[in-house]
Amino acid sequence: EADAMWVYADQAKNYQCVDGVTANWDCDLWAGFGTTFAYIQTGLFGHAMAGTTLAMSKKGSGLSEILNPCIDKFVLTKDYYDICVKHGFEDSCFENEHFPSTTATELVWEKPTDQLTTTCADGYCPCPSV
Repeated sequence: EADAMWVYADQAKNYQCVDGVTANWDCDLWAGFGTTFAYIQTGLFGHAMAGTTLAMSKKGSGLSEILNPCIDKFVLTKDYYDICVKHGFEDSCFENEHFPSTTATELVWEKPTDQLTTTCADGYCPCPSV
C-alpha cells in the first residue's frame, strides 16, 4: 500500500491484464487504474533525456561515447522497428523510416498535467484551474 509513488506515467497502461498478456504481476491491483488510484502529475521531463536508461557508468568513463553512436545507428534500422512492434511499443519508440505514416497524437502520459483534458476516472487527474 502506498499514498504516493514515482512511476512512469504509462506504467498503469502497460500493466493492464488484457488478452494475450501473460502477467507476472498483480492484475487486480493494476485493474484499479482510474478507480482506486490515478496519476496526479505527468509531464516531468527535466530529469531524463528520451526515456529509460540503458546503461549506467561512472561519470567520465567514456561509456556514452561508445554506446550512443551504436544506439543512434540502431534506432534507424528495421530491426529496431520490429522490436518495437514485437513488444507493443510502437507509440513509444522513436519513429524511423520503417514506421508506417501516421497522424500520431500526443499520448496522455506525455502531456504536462496542466494540459490534460482527462479526469481522475481516466487515471490522469488534471490540474484544476486557478
